Amino acid sequence: MQIKSYCLMICLVLAGAFKVSAQSVSTPQYIETYKNLAMEEQRRSGVPAAIKLAQGILETQSGNGWLVLNSNNHFGIKCKNNWNGKSVNYDDDARQECFRKYESAEESWKDHSDFLHNNPRYKFLFDFDPTDYKSWAYGLKTAGYATSKTYPQQLIQIIETYNLQQYNALAMSNAPIPEGPVFVENTATAPAPASAEVKEVNKPQYPEGTEFRINGRKVILVKEGTALIQLASEKDIRLSNLLSYNDLTEDVPLEKDMLIFLQSKNKRGQNDYHIVAPGETMHDIAQAEGIQLKWLHKRNKMEEGDQPAAGERIALDGYASSKPKLGSNSVAKVDDYKDLNPRQIIKDVKEEIAKATAAPVAKAGPAAPAGKAPAPERGIPREMVEDLKKVGSVTPAGTSGTGTAGSSAASGARYHTVTEKETLYSISRQYSVTVAQLQQWNNLQENGIKIGQQLIVRK
Repeated sequence: MQIKSYCLMICLVLAGAFKVSAQSVSTPQYIETYKNLAMEEQRRSGVPAAIKLAQGILETQSGNGWLVLNSNNHFGIKCKNNWNGKSVNYDDDARQECFRKYESAEESWKDHSDFLHNNPRYKFLFDFDPTDYKSWAYGLKTAGYATSKTYPQQLIQIIETYNLQQYNALAMSNAPIPEGPVFVENTATAPAPASAEVKEVNKPQYPEGTEFRINGRKVILVKEGTALIQLASEKDIRLSNLLSYNDLTEDVPLEKDMLIFLQSKNKRGQNDYHIVAPGETMHDIAQAEGIQLKWLHKRNKMEEGDQPAAGERIALDGYASSKPKLGSNSVAKVDDYKDLNPRQIIKDVKEEIAKATAAPVAKAGPAAPAGKAPAPERGIPREMVEDLKKVGSVTPAGTSGTGTAGSSAASGARYHTVTEKETLYSISRQYSVTVAQLQQWNNLQENGIKIGQQLIVRK
């Protein structure tokens, strides 16, 4: 019985540990976990506890970032020439940069203190009063700790939001520092820590029914089910403008509570980047950060319909070095010309050539120069037609082409060989048939097709 009880206890402990590790950490939880270590390091090295906590929160996204989860690196310290320990590679200012890897969080926090204390370029910081967190924040930026233009402001905001100055004062007093960190599970039944309010900080609380500002632009929280025509009338804004401000194409009742901007959003965000939450779309990020959706796409090398995977870093200012990983909710935009190029254009060109070389026009006019067909009356310019002819994309009417589209078989069926980026929908549009017909003719159970696959497109 004792052995069974012992095994059961081990299973429960492991299950609890897994539950804690699998969940996300809130900022108050991060503070509660590492505040004692921050104060101990202030007493040992002189680096203010408030600064260390704010840097840890910012660099790790409150302990949820990839780097800290894979290396215990809480301060984004890179390898440099004097590092002989373990390392990991991570995309930061450049692709796959070398970052220090630690055996424990405590090792990372101590190395951060030593990194600042022993490096000559940070020596001037220790002339500041430990309680002067603003001078420390701007001093770190001046010394080159981070490339972000808003790094000092972000540190200051974190310190003031979570009252981190209190830990500077405690570290400077003679009061004993409690031993060991305290981690509170983020559940409804978990006890609240004495010195920090546990709340969900990943979802900001917005005021209801009143205007406020995000990224310097006026915005209001609009409830689910609201038609924007109501808000447009109330705020004396043209509905078309209101839709444009918010990257919306039509006025339909909102499917969820949404931030609605009352003026055009900015081209860049107030912060440097945004960490994608589970289920968050590019439009959600654009609204949350007050940045135009088209610029959010440009800055991250993304196309319309692309949706980032949870945990990815989305650039808000400047440009990402590479496209983020996409989530399963990414959907390619169906756009007539984009989806059907180049075959739809070629089809249009052939039609224009056929019209131009058909029966003579009814109305007399100047004779066309010898050897040249009359120019098409409308549609694609002759220059484009000629360019396409030169590269073999089109052939004159009445001759057979060598392309993959629309080859005929002796049975009378017409076939098409799938090329890159083609979909069943684009192929159905090209041959004026339905997706259901293509599925039926080719015994397809779903919409997936492969490059090089031959499809019956007409019977």
